[in-house]
Amino acid sequence: MKKSLLSLLLSSALASTLLAQAPIKKVLLEEYTTASCGNCPPKSAIVNQWHLDHAANTILVTVHQGSGVDAMSNATTNNIFNAMHSSKGWFAPAITINRGLYPWIDSVPYLSVYKSFEDNNNKGIDSIATRLINEPAKVGVKIAGTFDAAKRTITANVSATFVEDVGSGDWRLNLFLIEDSVIGYPGLGPFKGWDQHCYDANWANANYPGKYDGTSIIGFPHRHVMRDAMLGDWGVKGFIPATPVVGVEYQKSIVWSIDTAYKLNNLKLVAFVSSYGSSKSQKYILNAEEVEVTPSFVSGISSEDFAVSNKMLSIFPVPSSDLTNIIYNQTAYGSSIITITNILGETIATYSSNDKQPGNKQMVVDVSNFAKGLYIVTLNTPNGKHTDKFLVH
Repeated sequence: MKKSLLSLLLSSALASTLLAQAPIKKVLLEEYTTASCGNCPPKSAIVNQWHLDHAANTILVTVHQGSGVDAMSNATTNNIFNAMHSSKGWFAPAITINRGLYPWIDSVPYLSVYKSFEDNNNKGIDSIATRLINEPAKVGVKIAGTFDAAKRTITANVSATFVEDVGSGDWRLNLFLIEDSVIGYPGLGPFKGWDQHCYDANWANANYPGKYDGTSIIGFPHRHVMRDAMLGDWGVKGFIPATPVVGVEYQKSIVWSIDTAYKLNNLKLVAFVSSYGSSKSQKYILNAEEVEVTPSFVSGISSEDFAVSNKMLSIFPVPSSDLTNIIYNQTAYGSSIITITNILGETIATYSSNDKQPGNKQMVVDVSNFAKGLYIVTLNTPNGKHTDKFLVH
């Protein structure tokens, strides 16, 4: 697989403004399971349902490791599993919660799903994750970019803006490529390692009627499968300084070629900021974000962002050298046109939106071919004309 990586460090006043209101806290749940794990399907269903009930504040990733390996295991899942699980041995189903250490449940971050979700003393995953959700986020995480399906290429910007002092450490920006509902790939190899082993025949027949062969669920849709670690297994080292500066946006740009085995209609990106160290207690996550991979995508843009910026038109990051996000509020039905001109008044690019419905909108513009300098963005909407500027460097 061909991959290329570009890095960029930006300080953005607008990003700081947009994050003036505390960023949303999202807890990363990493479930450990494999196709050979007969106990996993009913427990995975419980984990998935809990995640759905708390979807605004949790992100679920499935690491295919823990009960041997399967067709969805890879070097990254092996490295994460080996770093997280107990030296006493492995088991599944298991889960980590922001990769944190919770000694009242176990001495390692790698927790039993049985113990965690079925703890009658209210000390399980639900209480831990709920507590973490209710804690203020110390860093805001955002993802923006474009996706070229014909070339199977993702161009993404991932950023972290700290809103509180976090002290000195090895802080890292991470980015995972996730594929949802993985069933198997005719013509790309045997289905061995895809069909889900299940010990509970009653549960399997009730939830997947006609697909249980007495041993496995044929065509089982594996959820939230971790495919690639796009910034390395443990994130990019040295990009965020040891002592992050509050209000400074640390941004990474990456171009990634998608493996031909992955289906393009069920992909998403998960980004998170984590601490890294040799011990298990040092590998914890501060905050996370996710976004579906579509032709043009951006995360973390909400009605609150527009209210904080108090502008009909906002642009970030500023300055920029590759992908620039233009967000605006359209209050009336009709077409919107965005025009970018240089300081001489020459039109550099024009974009029109096919979405005529009122609401908050976003557009991701590739400025990598723009000459360095100041540019004016003019937005014409049914509710009026608005302008703003941004710098390419």
